[in-house]
Order: sequence, then C-alpha cells, then structure tokens
Amino acid sequence: MTARASAFIATIFLLTGCHGAIGDQQRESRLSCAVALVYDGEPISSFLAQPGPSFVQAYVRFDDDLPPDVIFGIDQEFLDGVTNPFHYKGGDWMSFIGIQRSGAVWVAHGTDETKNGTPSKERTWKIFNLGRQLKPNTWYRLRIEADFDTRHFLKFTVEGPGLAKSFDLSELMLDYPNYMPFSDRAMSFYVCAMRGRSLMDPNATDRGKPVVYFDDVSGGPIAENGGDIVAFEDGFEESYEIGKQPVTAPVIDLRGYVQGRWYLERDEALFNQKMMPFARSGQAVGVADASID
Repeated sequence: MTARASAFIATIFLLTGCHGAIGDQQRESRLSCAVALVYDGEPISSFLAQPGPSFVQAYVRFDDDLPPDVIFGIDQEFLDGVTNPFHYKGGDWMSFIGIQRSGAVWVAHGTDETKNGTPSKERTWKIFNLGRQLKPNTWYRLRIEADFDTRHFLKFTVEGPGLAKSFDLSELMLDYPNYMPFSDRAMSFYVCAMRGRSLMDPNATDRGKPVVYFDDVSGGPIAENGGDIVAFEDGFEESYEIGKQPVTAPVIDLRGYVQGRWYLERDEALFNQKMMPFARSGQAVGVADASID
C-alpha cells in the first residue's frame, strides 16, 4: 500500500542531509542519524563520473525494550553538486529505507515531479512487511541496492538467523528530498533511528529505550557481474567525537569533509560510537538514540 508520511515523519525527514532543529517546546520527534561522505579516489571517482547501481549495507541490533514505534534504517544518496551536475544542479537522490521491529518496512520513494527536478515537500512512502517480527539481541543485515543513473530503487534485503527476505523495488523512483549545494559530486551513506510522538502508544506505561546499534557499514558501486566494489566501510572502531558537519554557505565545500568520517546528519541527532561486548566485529558499535522524552 502507499501512504503519505505521518506528521512526525514529514517533520523529521523533510530535509535529509540538512540540519533541522526543534526548540525548547516538548519534542514531537527525533531523527538520530550519522552520515559519511566519499568523493575522491577510486573506485568512487569513476562511479561519480558515471553513476549507476550502488549498494549500502549495515548490521543492526536492538535490545529487548526497543519500543515498537521506533523506525531504524540505512540510506545512500548521490549528491549532484553545483559545479558539474549529472542530473540537476544541487540534486540529492535518496534511497532511504527504514524498518520497525514489527517487520514493517518503510520505503521513501520519488515521484514524476521529483525525477523532473522538483524537490519533494514531504515524503511519499510505500509500506511492505517482512511477515514476521525481528528478534532483540540479534544482528540483522540490511542492504539497499539502487541505480543512481535511472534514479530507481533496485532491491532491499533483510537477513538474520532464520530470515532471508528481499523486496523487488525496481518500480519505485528515488526521492529528491531537497536542494543540496555541495561543491561537487559525492556519495553519502547513512545509519539512523527515529521516533515520533504521534506513533507512540498513548496508553503505554513503559516507554522503553529507543536505542539502536549499528556495525560493519559498507557501500559502493555494484559491478556488471553483480559483485560489490566497496568504496566505504566502517565498523566504528576509530575513536573520535561524531560532531557537526562542516557546512559552508552559499556552497558547501566538499573538501571540508574528512572522507569516510562520520558526522551528525543534523544538530539534534544523538549518535555516538561505544565499546560494547556484543559488537559484531571489533569492539565498538554505532549507537543511535531516538529519545524524545
């Protein structure tokens, strides 16, 4: 089925890639997302010159008390830049997919208007379902494949113990959520968790802990033979503070970003890296906290 975003999603996901802030009033939502950009050297340089199929994948895990309304997911975006755009000047081509522990899958897709260069004012969603719930304390692999030449999704896959489910999304266009005036072309990769008060059960006495863990994130082009060409990979092992993006105006200088380093997608994000005994590899994981209380 197709559904328009609820009020909370329209608010927190309207400007993916920008810095949204909410005042001191009661918070209605939070999007806690980390983003890493790659833009120089092979294999990414060849891909940016002629974009095509690409993947992003990450392993995700949550505790027993993750509230059922929390949406967590991954994303990869092709940034057209303003110097030599491939599609449109400042284009931001998004392939975000989120999932809930219930098994609901949220695909933010584009329209004829967005494909023709008009940024969307709110997200348009297609909702799928795994047909089963995800288990806590378990690592699942999430993977998105998309074609940034045709600007269409290709496939979404969820894998874990006793679970291997893929959705053919090739009929869905990528969204163009907002004009992003980066100085040149780049690919960006995201992991995130989000929560909105309007989706919470008003009768729930236990709000739970809206925290989601990520590990072993990777992304890059897909070769003609279907193999992965990894342009970015990170397991949160390098210790540094994940801080604000080095945004400049009127053009965002791409060279101000440390390639492959995590930044907060927006100022409100609660995202850090932490040593955890259950890390899938190494000793650390990325931690996305979607708390609104």
